[in-house]
Formats: sequence, structure tokens, C-alpha cells
Amino acid sequence: MESIYEPKPQQQLILKIHSITMSGLNVSCFLTEKRWNVTMLFVNRNGMLEMSIHSFESSLYYNHNNPISCAAVEAMHLGPKKQRLVEMHFNRAQCGEEQPYVNDWVLERIRKDEIKGEMSFVVGVKLRVLYRTGILEWNYNLNPHCPKLHMQLVPSTGNGGIIFEHPKKCLVTPLNS
Repeated sequence: MESIYEPKPQQQLILKIHSITMSGLNVSCFLTEKRWNVTMLFVNRNGMLEMSIHSFESSLYYNHNNPISCAAVEAMHLGPKKQRLVEMHFNRAQCGEEQPYVNDWVLERIRKDEIKGEMSFVVGVKLRVLYRTGILEWNYNLNPHCPKLHMQLVPSTGNGGIIFEHPKKCLVTPLNS
């Protein structure tokens, strides 16, 4: 049952990507020893609600829809008008035993982008968030849509990155519960 006090989740949570870095890119018949780090700011802009975000797995997509890695993020709590900067580490160990399957044509495109010295990625997350004030609480499934991140590479090193002068804001939308 809806309440007049029920929060509009897309108005309470703000997500901003501050940076993305990559190291150890080595494209052979699969992606080996590569690591991507994404720094994301989680903001509770409500002055009355507390926010608890359950632990979640994030995916890193090459261009828009080709998963190449994953990161596990621990649960967090945000008090009213509080924020937390989170470093997400995308690498083989974070995915557990099951790695995303990367098609040969995706590897070929990554190889070509490496030669050009630039790549694009998208961070994908699905969140389960509990909002609470006093004895009232609400659970939401949220599906943030983050913008494409363009990154420059240092030639022949497998390394690259960018710190955004203006952080890239993700559009937070609720999923049907």
C-alpha cells in the first residue's frame, strides 16, 4: 500500500562516476590479467531518510551490451544527506568461478580499439535499496543507467584512464518490484 510518506527513489539516490582506469590489458584469445577500476559516488540527498544499499554485483560492458568483467560491491549505509565514494574493482577474481563470455568479434574490436588508443565502456548495476525513517521503511529495486565512458589508452602498455572534470551522472530508475 502506498503512503504519502513513501519516497520517490529516483529523487533520493544520486550516482556519479568520477573516474575509470585500466591496467594490464592483454588481448589474446581472451582478456587476461586486465583490471578496471571505477570510482563512483553514492549520494543520499534526502534530509530525513536513511538508505541501506544491499551488496551487489556490477558488470562492465565494452561499448553498450558486451559484458567483459564484473565487480562485487559490499553493502553500505547512507544516513540523511550523506555520501560515499566507492572504488569498484573489475577483474577476474571478482567474477568468482564464472567469467562473462566474450565473443571473438568483441575481442577483435577491443584489439582494434587498443591500437587506436581509445575504448568505451558502460558500468551496469542493479540495486536493492531500503529507505527508512522512524518505523516506516520501503524496499526498491533500482536500475541506474550510466553513460558511456570514453577512455584514452597509453600506446603499447595496456593501461589507460580518465578522471572526469564533471562526474558522469547515472539516471536512477525503479524496476518493477
